Amino acid sequence: MRVIDAHTHIFPDKIARKATVATADYFDLPEPPNHYGSVQELLDVLHEAGIGHAMVFSAATTAAQVEHINRYILQEAEAHPEFIPCGTLHAEYENFEEELAWMRAHGIYGIKLHPEFQHFVLDDRRLFPMFEEMAAHDMFLISHMGDPRVRVSGPERMLPIARTFPKLRCIATHLGNWGEWVPELIRPLAALPNVYADISSSFSYAPGDRRLFDCMGAYDPTHLFFGSDYPIWCPKKELEKALALGLPTGLLERVLFDNFAAFYHYRVIE
Repeated sequence: MRVIDAHTHIFPDKIARKATVATADYFDLPEPPNHYGSVQELLDVLHEAGIGHAMVFSAATTAAQVEHINRYILQEAEAHPEFIPCGTLHAEYENFEEELAWMRAHGIYGIKLHPEFQHFVLDDRRLFPMFEEMAAHDMFLISHMGDPRVRVSGPERMLPIARTFPKLRCIATHLGNWGEWVPELIRPLAALPNVYADISSSFSYAPGDRRLFDCMGAYDPTHLFFGSDYPIWCPKKELEKALALGLPTGLLERVLFDNFAAFYHYRVIE
């Protein structure tokens, strides 16, 4: 069975462990991180799990990091055909038109944001010109979604973006609202035709929770992607959890591969 992992983080070796541990501490994980975010470690676990491709990214916590991170992601994607590159921006980054053009010229068509670590709200108006430029060039947004402690992301933060820019394809991670998987909160966002979701860091926290299946059901079944949230979670273990969900075979194949392969139409994914 073909598989794409649509949600993985990578870091340079010298900071990988520190970055991963900081993330785990922030979210008060129910278990220690499964991995530590190095490129070789991800390649090894993808091979072991039989996962053919992974979208890789890292969010810029300051505007000064944007270009460095984007070039790092490109470098690793060019070196490893298993990787699908996804860039980043920051609300305080001013040179976004040129940087987005550079990304497109180098085959990067997605932007990852993580408002909790970047210290702005997802619907910060400073980001709207960036979103407008992305929508004009068929680039997509993927954002961490949800943290009931701070509420800087989540459905209420993505809704104004998806509604204002109906041509901007938006991926709501963690089924749209990490830590608060309430179908009624997610449905207004999930009903929008330009909104997609991944299942990362959801069933790991609440395995077998009926609400998670209800949240999945709120989305168009062609708009759901498999994601592991490596290195916090292990792609092999997360794939095993996905296979154990009891999804109909057709839906399972779409979630594991077909949906993202169709979504990411900038290069052939086989």
